[in-house]
Amino acid sequence: MEPVRVFVGTEPKQYIPQQVLGDSIRRRVSGEVEVHFTTQDIPRKGGTGFGFVRYLVPSLCGYEGKAIYLDADMVVLTDIRELHDSLDDSHSVAIVQEAEGYFGGKPVPKDNQTSVMVMNCAKLKSWDPKTLFDNVVPNKVEPADGQIRYRDFMKMPWFDQSQIQPLDPRWNHMNIVRPDTKLIHFTFVATQPWKRPSHELTKTWEKFLQEAIAGGAVKRTDILREVLRRHIHPRYIRYAFGKSG
Repeated sequence: MEPVRVFVGTEPKQYIPQQVLGDSIRRRVSGEVEVHFTTQDIPRKGGTGFGFVRYLVPSLCGYEGKAIYLDADMVVLTDIRELHDSLDDSHSVAIVQEAEGYFGGKPVPKDNQTSVMVMNCAKLKSWDPKTLFDNVVPNKVEPADGQIRYRDFMKMPWFDQSQIQPLDPRWNHMNIVRPDTKLIHFTFVATQPWKRPSHELTKTWEKFLQEAIAGGAVKRTDILREVLRRHIHPRYIRYAFGKSG
């Protein structure tokens, strides 16, 4: 059984959620898993500071084997090997196209959602980090011929759509949780549970945080540091001192 390789796009202010995500993966996986927290050195064109990381994964894997990409603001509720094995041999990428959930209070658009990706790296040798992003411009810029805005690039209209395999929407449930949810994506930065405790799934995320603390993936000193840096809400200071609930 080959190891499942997971690359998590992240940045320093996402330290706590990335650790919680990593712990949720390791607790539930069957067999070996490699979780790589990966940051972006390429200049930002829009979105988060790690938006381009997903397209670096094939090169990071030497264009060999399968790999999974996830944003840092997620938790996994089941065995991620199921996601790994869902990509068939006739496609290059698997992503959710019929998304379920909400983003900024509005239903998520029915388009390519690249925040969860399963990739056959050997089929993605054209994703060369040295040239792939050359024609991407910020969202506020009027594209010239041959250029594409960041938000449009991220939906992959430039990629052969016949090589995209539709992924079960339960692997990218956005701000919702159901009995059959496989992955929760706490998307929309301003309202994520670790920043705004009024989020309706805050208690759900806190259970995963408590698991990560109990397992040593998140240390109490990490909580204190990230509260002081204002990366997470002061509500979570209680966990730095052994409190709960």
